[in-house]
Amino acid sequence: MTALSLSAGTAQPARLTRLPVYAALCVALALAMLASLTLGYKLYSLPQVWAALTAPDGSETATVIAGLRLPRALIAPLCGAALGMAGVLVQTLSRNRIASPDTLGLNAGASMAVVVASAVFGVQSLTGLSMAAATGALLTSVLVFGVAAGAGGLSPLKIVLVGVTFASLAHAVVEIILTSNEAQLQQLLFWLSGAFVDRPIALFYNGLPVVAVGAVIALMLAPALDALQADDSTAAGLGVPVIAIRGLAFLAVSLLTGAAVSMAGPVAFVGLVVPHVARRLVGLRHRHQLPAAALAGAVYATIADVAARFVIYPVEAPVGAITAVVGAIALLLLLMRRLA
Repeated sequence: MTALSLSAGTAQPARLTRLPVYAALCVALALAMLASLTLGYKLYSLPQVWAALTAPDGSETATVIAGLRLPRALIAPLCGAALGMAGVLVQTLSRNRIASPDTLGLNAGASMAVVVASAVFGVQSLTGLSMAAATGALLTSVLVFGVAAGAGGLSPLKIVLVGVTFASLAHAVVEIILTSNEAQLQQLLFWLSGAFVDRPIALFYNGLPVVAVGAVIALMLAPALDALQADDSTAAGLGVPVIAIRGLAFLAVSLLTGAAVSMAGPVAFVGLVVPHVARRLVGLRHRHQLPAAALAGAVYATIADVAARFVIYPVEAPVGAITAVVGAIALLLLLMRRLA
């Protein structure tokens, strides 16, 4: 018996019952993206959106829709999909349903890299800061993975402990730098809260291949990840090379999270909330759970982006604040359920 057999026994009727779920998520995503294009400080009709995207005439309407709203209507779902899949991987690797990419310190590492790049090296461009964020997330993953391995093995508990410790250290460094440089604080505060607004569409094109690579790695590991949901000895008994699978899965988490942070900043708690939704919709098998998490994450992030435009209207709130509030409530409910 191999790990592949864990994923091979799903009956045809069970697969068919998931098709309406995927269809509903796709429809919800299309509607959310349409809302992102039409709703905001100024409302636009569907004919205006269509004209701006198919025959731009240089007018203010065309500029706003094609130059400002289209990038965020593409970046928001891409980031949500990446963080949703990353959350599934993290919760499987740690066997902890309240874990997320934040737990591994990836968001904190990316934030610290942005602050250091801006305050120390004078990086000012959005593209430069995004590259710094992606690099910071990837370096953090290597550091956490290496320290955990050097501490005697890549156990879920050790990975989480190292990640949380590094996140605390990174947050402290960020606070020290920003406290001593108020100009940097004003410049970076909105980005550090997480946002999809004012992002050039080039960030979408830069992030898309990275997310695609991370998603492909995650999907290829789906049968082995099913086995890892039990314990390492069981997975090893089923023929799963546990250390190699953990390393590849951790690489996928780094690519997915790094790409999302590079495009939007640290959007918190998406990786915590979305996996729970995916599991309720399609079950525990990763070949279903990962695509469902990608779609649900895309819908969630896009709706959160639209909501951020209205919660303190006419001023726009950072989307990270919206997802943090929802995520904090979800985390409290999960903790209460565990304590009950």
